Amino acid sequence: MRFSNGEVQKPAENRAFFVSRTERAKFETAAAQPPDVAAIRDAARAVRAGDSRGRFTLAAAFTHAAFCDPFAVMPVYDAFAAGWLGGPMPQSAVLDAGLALPEQFWMDFWELFDARREGRVAPGDVTGLVAALGRSLPLGTRALSEDAARTHPKTAGAHMRAMPPKLTLEDLARQPEGSLAADFHALIVANGFDLEVLDRDALNLATLPPALRYLNTRILQMHDVWHLVGGYRFTALHEVAVSAFQLAQFNHGYSAMFLATAVTGPAFEPASDAAPVLQTIAEAWRHGRETPSFMAIAWEEEWHLPISALRARHGIKPFAGSLPSDLFERLRAA
Repeated sequence: MRFSNGEVQKPAENRAFFVSRTERAKFETAAAQPPDVAAIRDAARAVRAGDSRGRFTLAAAFTHAAFCDPFAVMPVYDAFAAGWLGGPMPQSAVLDAGLALPEQFWMDFWELFDARREGRVAPGDVTGLVAALGRSLPLGTRALSEDAARTHPKTAGAHMRAMPPKLTLEDLARQPEGSLAADFHALIVANGFDLEVLDRDALNLATLPPALRYLNTRILQMHDVWHLVGGYRFTALHEVAVSAFQLAQFNHGYSAMFLATAVTGPAFEPASDAAPVLQTIAEAWRHGRETPSFMAIAWEEEWHLPISALRARHGIKPFAGSLPSDLFERLRAA
């Protein structure tokens, strides 16, 4: 998803809320608890079978992993994928409560849903509003996220890596026709995309600790490259998918936040169909877990290769989701 500069507005006390105060309190309590991986697996099975009540359990677990404890991401999503897609449960993990979320965080969290429900948020602003939730996270979040990044199996020693130089269209244009660089260049020019999505200096990424600094810089550079190489199309559903892929690949903080909010809304709307999003998250998470580390690839040294050759060299299988990539676009058109 691309970023905007939307700001969260504080809720008016006399307004009807999308989620009642009682439901909010219940959810906040559940999200603060250490997730139970067996309960997550069972909830995923139940939701896939048509029982909407399990959505609450999934949303609370995803929210805990996104905002309270990044070390919970892998056991939570592995258990969810095992329940949704089948397969063995991951090794049991003992999870703790993580960091306690302050009142301001929950005010901003629920305001996001109220604003969307009331039509006060344009589609392009959602990403900025989700990212803004990070402003009200407790002290200690950054250090915990840095520790989780350093120990993740696919971050490829990010904390020891030098910051990569900025990409340029001129460098891409010098590569041969049919290469990854040429395809990337054509994508950026044809769609008017920013080459690195956002300016790393404007985001003050240099102030982050080493692993987070490198990882967040690299995702800004390579997000669209990973769409191309990973087989993710530029559609609404596949933005969900590539977020799950990135989360599996290197515990990307924004991806965790985005997926948590994407699952929480339908948890309070039993009549809505959450299955396409959950199906896509499970499939793309598993794809990210099974794909070799994208962080370990020196992409600039392989610009000259066609995507097919690069996939063959690194053993990368493109994403093969079971749903049409443009499903949401078709539904809107209908």
